[in-house]
Amino acid sequence: MSSVNKVMRILAFSAGLLMILALAQIVSAQETRGTIRGTVVDPNKASVPGAVVKIVDTARGTTTTLTTNDEGIYQANYMIPSTYQITVEASGFKRTLRENVQLQINQTLSIDFALEIGGNQETVTVTTESPALESSNASLGQTIDQRRISELPLVHGDPYTLIGLSSGVTYTGSTRLDRPFEPTHIVGFAVDGTRGNRSDLTIDGAPSTATANANEVIATYVPPTDIVQEFKVQTATFDAQFGNTEGGVTSISIKSGTNTLHGAAYYFAEPWKWAANDFFGNSRGQARPVTKSDRFGFSVNGPVYLPWLYNGKDKTFFLFGYEGIRDSRPRFDASSGSWVPTQAIANGDFSGLGVTIWDPLTRIAGTGTGTGGNGCATGAFCAQTSFTNAIIPTNRINPVARAVMTYFAKPKQSGLVGNIFDSTLSETTKPYDNWTFKIDQNITEKNHLFFRGSWYDRNSLYNRYTDSAYTGVNFIFASRQAVIDDVHTFNSTTFLNLRAGYNRFIREQDQQSDAHGIDLTTLGWTSNYNSLVPELIRRFPRFDFSGGPLGNGMSNEFRPVDTQSFAAILNKVWGNHSFKFGAELRTYIENDNFESNDQTGQFSFDNTYTRQASNSTAGEVSGLQGMAAFLLGLPTTQQIVRRADYSEYSKSYGIFVQDDWKVNTRLTLNLGLRYDVETPLQERQNKSVSGFDTAYVQPIQAAVRTRLTTNPVTGYDGTTIDPNSFNVTGGLLFAGKDGGSGLYKTPKNTWLPRFGAAYQLNEKTVIRGGFGLFAGFLGERRGDVIQPGYTQTTTLALTTLASGAPIPQSISNFPTAISVIEPVGNAKGKQTGIGTGISFFNQTPKVSKQFRYQIGVQRQLPWGFVAEAIYVGNYGYDIEISRNLNALPNRYLNADNARTTAMTSNNTVLTTGVANPFLGLPEVAGTSFANSTIARSQLLLPFPEFGAITGSNNDGKSWYHSGQFSLQKRFSQGYTFQASYTWSKWLQATEYLNAGDAQPTKMVSDQDSPHRFSASAMVELPFGKGKWLLSNANPVVDRIVNGWQFGGVYTFQVGFPVSFTTDLFYRGGQIKINSKDRTTGAWFNTSAFASAFDFASFLPTGVTPGTATAAQWNAAVTSATTAATPQNHLRTLPLRFTDVRRDNINNVDLSLIKDTRINERMKIQIRFEMINAFNEPYFPAPLVTPGSTTSVNGFNIPTFGTISASNQDNYARRAQFGIKFLF
Repeated sequence: MSSVNKVMRILAFSAGLLMILALAQIVSAQETRGTIRGTVVDPNKASVPGAVVKIVDTARGTTTTLTTNDEGIYQANYMIPSTYQITVEASGFKRTLRENVQLQINQTLSIDFALEIGGNQETVTVTTESPALESSNASLGQTIDQRRISELPLVHGDPYTLIGLSSGVTYTGSTRLDRPFEPTHIVGFAVDGTRGNRSDLTIDGAPSTATANANEVIATYVPPTDIVQEFKVQTATFDAQFGNTEGGVTSISIKSGTNTLHGAAYYFAEPWKWAANDFFGNSRGQARPVTKSDRFGFSVNGPVYLPWLYNGKDKTFFLFGYEGIRDSRPRFDASSGSWVPTQAIANGDFSGLGVTIWDPLTRIAGTGTGTGGNGCATGAFCAQTSFTNAIIPTNRINPVARAVMTYFAKPKQSGLVGNIFDSTLSETTKPYDNWTFKIDQNITEKNHLFFRGSWYDRNSLYNRYTDSAYTGVNFIFASRQAVIDDVHTFNSTTFLNLRAGYNRFIREQDQQSDAHGIDLTTLGWTSNYNSLVPELIRRFPRFDFSGGPLGNGMSNEFRPVDTQSFAAILNKVWGNHSFKFGAELRTYIENDNFESNDQTGQFSFDNTYTRQASNSTAGEVSGLQGMAAFLLGLPTTQQIVRRADYSEYSKSYGIFVQDDWKVNTRLTLNLGLRYDVETPLQERQNKSVSGFDTAYVQPIQAAVRTRLTTNPVTGYDGTTIDPNSFNVTGGLLFAGKDGGSGLYKTPKNTWLPRFGAAYQLNEKTVIRGGFGLFAGFLGERRGDVIQPGYTQTTTLALTTLASGAPIPQSISNFPTAISVIEPVGNAKGKQTGIGTGISFFNQTPKVSKQFRYQIGVQRQLPWGFVAEAIYVGNYGYDIEISRNLNALPNRYLNADNARTTAMTSNNTVLTTGVANPFLGLPEVAGTSFANSTIARSQLLLPFPEFGAITGSNNDGKSWYHSGQFSLQKRFSQGYTFQASYTWSKWLQATEYLNAGDAQPTKMVSDQDSPHRFSASAMVELPFGKGKWLLSNANPVVDRIVNGWQFGGVYTFQVGFPVSFTTDLFYRGGQIKINSKDRTTGAWFNTSAFASAFDFASFLPTGVTPGTATAAQWNAAVTSATTAATPQNHLRTLPLRFTDVRRDNINNVDLSLIKDTRINERMKIQIRFEMINAFNEPYFPAPLVTPGSTTSVNGFNIPTFGTISASNQDNYARRAQFGIKFLF
């Protein structure tokens, strides 16, 4: 059979297998193994065809045998990262042997051979080290070797921390969420101008990501360091095989067993007494909190051996690993202000706390504060008496409040504010257990198979301050992974790789079991309440308090996310071309079942009914009046929610062809083309909005026009609004009702070309460059379904006292005083959401694109160093951005840069209530549109029957330019070193300064960091036998001084620009404060803006800030805030400035390791590590709301431009002590 026929049969077989698996919905693959290729030539540089090349994995004893083609080229694909020995034999030439060939993850290693004439009984041994230069491809990335992973200081042993060692990456996550089960932030890296959490992550080639937030992915599994062989961060790859990413790809390879049994067992502790205190904790004089973190585990790998039954040497290998973490942290600190009632408060006694509790039953309607009035402002309601000594009589305490009060935790310390906190007490220790099992099988020399299963479970018990159902929630992360992979070698030039993967990530949050199905009659309600809430979702009801009392709001859910994947790749070496033809499929599935406790009822309390006057919030102290309202059973709002669940999915298909063309011995071209299609998001039962019909005429339009005729309304320009020109249009479209099940149309033009070139200028210099197009997310990763109509809130309305003062129904009457409204789904059709804000999907989305390009030079330096300097650019276009279709047009906005009379007048015109033409229409019942008046501005909107209408378009763009520099040295001569520096500028046009703007504004990106430097090093101290010093020491001394190693990781990253999301009046002058003068109390120059800090001019004549009473001070701050707040203003001030930035990350982690040999195969390793060794705080972003304040002894202190937080954004210095046994 001809070779062409063989290839055709292989292609047909592959296509058939793909179709079967696609039908089975087992539906990418980013390769973690490497390729060894090269050219065999004779002394005259002529090709040697037919030479036999044997590649032996020295750790496993497996052999790959190939024959060079007519061009003298050989290529071995899908080789496990390992150490190899290569021999070449050809008739008339000496046998040539090359040892210690190191192949790294996803590396194409060029090993050429120049044969010498002679008999093959003679052997020529080549001792040259493996090439350090990348001469076979133009892709840019950083390989993290196994020793770095295993021995550098890593917080909680998380290997993904080392992603930051690569040039071109920027950390965008939270530095406080650094544990391996905090999946969003451990991979929160932006890559070369692509936003954080938009890169792909694979383990053994199978996807290991899930959706968290819209257009973001998280890591679903984190392998313990001891089972990781190595991983590679590819910040730019020009191989068309790689898809499902806007930016980089991180590929992790799990160890495979070898012919020798290896393993380790370890224990790490993080003693809290060795930790430093938080910056803000120190400033408050607060003791260090008691924390605990113990990490332990083991791994073992080797050949499968069953005595008398099976010896798997050279054939069958296994790996088994486990890691556990047991940790605890306090959930609250004294600065949070959260408190629980004392016994006196629980009994209604607020005496001695400096607060007045007014009796709401004595409220009267105000008739004016002037002559003839009753002392209460017209339109307000004022209580006439307060409770004596701030003590609520026992007979006034609501029975539900009395019952619920018994579930509160007892105070941990004296006083009120922060009394829930006790730094000497911590929560229950929480478990995390992580397991991995892997089998590698060499079925034959031409067929290799592996299977891996990995899983972890994390159960975090939060806020369990007392043994009760009021607080306490189980927060669960669980991961399940399986991957099976087969590589078949048909001949020396043809390889087929098939891979299938299953990845499930579960996020679950729920109250403790004693809150499940709770009998609400035990809390003082009637049995009718139980019948209104199905037992399956019934939980302890939700209570929210303002001002400090500990609430128990919980967004409970059970949300599993599945990724099913399959890939097939055919490799064919044809002359000096290495082709890859492949297809990959992924199915993304997400289910979400909501079990939030607001489904059992939600009750909110503040001082609305326990202050003296309804038109003044004065009198509240630390939420005490709100707590009094709770005891009286008078919530500000009370409601019950029926929540929708959903099951959504989408599919991603990709095909590609790649040609790595070795043009000659110096030049290699990487030519690729990929085609991707991602299907639209679907909800299995069509429980979702799809689009928005802008032309649809609402049936209520005629009634609204009639009302405008009967009750004319003056428009913005002073003329009467013409009823006949007043349009009430637009309506939501639903899946399966107004079209198919897909929530939008599928873009089908996603062609992604890739080109790379590597030119070896000389033995020590390679020039590399390339460009490529990468596609963003669609489908399930783009965002979740939208479900108006499927969730319904029922609110208990106010009642009225005999005096005419409104007061709510008592909490104990809920919900007997109402009829619970059930969700109607899509039954209202295009009338859904009238009177509210709505959202919908763009029906003709584009796939966002990132066009990446680069050119640079790589140079081998003396002493084993390799340096690289490269320019990297990235142009993003068709980026999806959010847009309010129902924004007030810009022509109605005032452009003044101060609260001028004109601005105030314009605002008055827009906000003044006018006769509401929607009044009385059943479609707006229960919304703010049911009131007798409506703001004039609402009638000026394009779709006046709706609030904000959130959609999206693809008008976004981004621009990224960078210079990237790296220097590294493999481990030799007792040390290894790696450093990278990135200078970059990142601009984007993805936000609107004003909702009515025609185009987004170009400005500095919120993830721009112009300078980032990272470095890692490990140095063996030169003492003991075989070292520089004390090489002749006796065994006792040698055991003491030998085996010491020092290591460290350093990261510096310039802070991101501060985002001024609130509109401000800019007065002029420099906003930036030089870093040496910058403090947490003054992060930027607030005098450049109008703010509440300008309150001094609003104090009464003769009063200074130092002499003002609290009332005078607070009144002045309020007036200053009003003057600083733009009203219906046309914004021109940028959202961000390049020189006003958050704090810099400046972190050093250090380790000291002592290895002590037990014998040739065993050793004990003692480790001491410090995370954030120099205790550098990383501060949160400053406050940018001009009216923000904090209360100090009754004085509202402005906080605009300050950093006011409970904690720094990183952890203070932590110490880790570890012991490890290796064999």
